Amino acid sequence: MSLRDEFLRLLREDEVFRLAVIGLLGISDVQSSLRRLVDVVGRLVDGQEALARNQSVMMEVLNKVLEAVQRLTENEEKLWENQNKLWEENNKIWQEIRALREGQYAMREDIRRLWEENNKIWKELRGLRREVSGVSNTVGVLVERDARHYLPAWVRAKVGVNVDRLRRARVEDIGEFDGYAEADNRVIAVEVKATLRVRDVKDFVDKVGKLRSAKAGKEVIAIIAYVNESRDTGKAIELARLNGIKVVKHHGEDDFEELT
Repeated sequence: MSLRDEFLRLLREDEVFRLAVIGLLGISDVQSSLRRLVDVVGRLVDGQEALARNQSVMMEVLNKVLEAVQRLTENEEKLWENQNKLWEENNKIWQEIRALREGQYAMREDIRRLWEENNKIWKELRGLRREVSGVSNTVGVLVERDARHYLPAWVRAKVGVNVDRLRRARVEDIGEFDGYAEADNRVIAVEVKATLRVRDVKDFVDKVGKLRSAKAGKEVIAIIAYVNESRDTGKAIELARLNGIKVVKHHGEDDFEELT
């Protein structure tokens, strides 16, 4: 009988032997299991260490992420602060714009009132001008009438022409004279001005020139009588003198002052 057969027989017939073999096999299995367990535990420890290392790396990454998030949060807060400042500045700008518009509206209203006042002033000025013009015309008429009334006596005394009165007259193709008379082959032509100006003398010189041409056979004695002086009265008197025109200043009634 072979060893194998003997071993199998003992396992079948000898219970004590069979139990002993079973015990040995169990110890072997336990040792194998322990070895496997130790191996698994070792791998678990290695995995745990790797996990710990990965966790450490993850913590570092997480910390960096948290730091980045914190920086983003701070930047966002700064952005909000800047945005709030921008809103405040924008509100200030709009307030200033509104103030400028209100000022512009007020200025327009002031300008409108000024235009109204200006128009009123111009209306009053036009009224005053009409009044002054009316007064000037009245004064001119009074001065002319007064001078024409008293001048004949001066003409008789100073010029030697016997005239009783000077009348207003219009000479055809020449013009109108404030005082006019003809006597003893002489012609008296008078211009009366409340205020003497150069332009008045120029106009009178032109009329006198035409009158002298028309009355070529007679002596034309031209006289300008005035009451008030202007800035160019001196030039006016000189212009009259150069053209052979007598200039007298009327001081009132029969008081005449000959200046040329």
